[in-house]
Amino acid sequence: MHASLLLLLLAPASFALNKHVAIVTGGTRGIGKGIAEALASQSFDLLLTYNSDADAAAATAAEITEAYGCAVECVGGDVSQPATRDAIFAKFDEAFKATHALGAVVHNAGQYVGVTSSNADGIGPSPQLGFGDGSLLGDDGAPDLGVMHYYQRMYGDAYVDLCERGLARMGEGGGSLVGISSPGCTLTYKANLGYDMPGSGKCVMEYAMRLFALRAAKKNVNCNVVIPGVTTSDAWGKLADARGADVDEMVGGIAGRIAPMGSMAPRAVGDGVAFLCSPAGRAVTGVSLPVDNGVHLKT
Repeated sequence: MHASLLLLLLAPASFALNKHVAIVTGGTRGIGKGIAEALASQSFDLLLTYNSDADAAAATAAEITEAYGCAVECVGGDVSQPATRDAIFAKFDEAFKATHALGAVVHNAGQYVGVTSSNADGIGPSPQLGFGDGSLLGDDGAPDLGVMHYYQRMYGDAYVDLCERGLARMGEGGGSLVGISSPGCTLTYKANLGYDMPGSGKCVMEYAMRLFALRAAKKNVNCNVVIPGVTTSDAWGKLADARGADVDEMVGGIAGRIAPMGSMAPRAVGDGVAFLCSPAGRAVTGVSLPVDNGVHLKT
């Protein structure tokens, strides 16, 4: 028998608690990469998901491994699909379950459908859809709910699935469940009339989070949602292109209007998430927490 395997078999039950892994969806770019880097800096090994750009994911994994010395595994696929979520937990069970405690699950993956990324439903760019303005109604007079349902699967369904399966894998040491929401839909901010479709999914996340927090407490698991501010990422570039705008002017203009402390880097959001996933942050549970350079003060 190989010596390392023998040591593992003979190790005490607490061995698995010496290493922790975090699952971060959409963890190879933008805010997700900032979250991954912050968790890596706190000695988490990582299981990161990406949608379709395998080369970019591999490059991020190599960069984080070199910088922080942690193990990084990647799983590709549209997180709105149950098969992708099956693959995430199959990879966790295969690569980490024997040696690691699952310390955190962060559902960050998201997109403006048809604009910032591809999607499994093949939905392309479409006019902005809103509740009550007639835009959802087709020629037959009935509403087309395809885009809304995609957002609900990507945010609501995926969040619940990830939290359920993640919580079942967290041991006596507890852990953290985190969702990434948006100023456009959180109940403590003004309603954003341009955020109807994404908000229809993220509001499920924000409500479910509070119920998860109540029930997960007995396992020493805290559960929160983080609401970023105007965060510089490549998604803004794609949004700017779609609107025929300059990305720096667009980000600067929005941040100037709604963020007292200006725009923020993805790592700043990541540090907020990492705090919630640390022992020091464990007492914070059941909240939608702005990590936003003050956006909540003006929206």
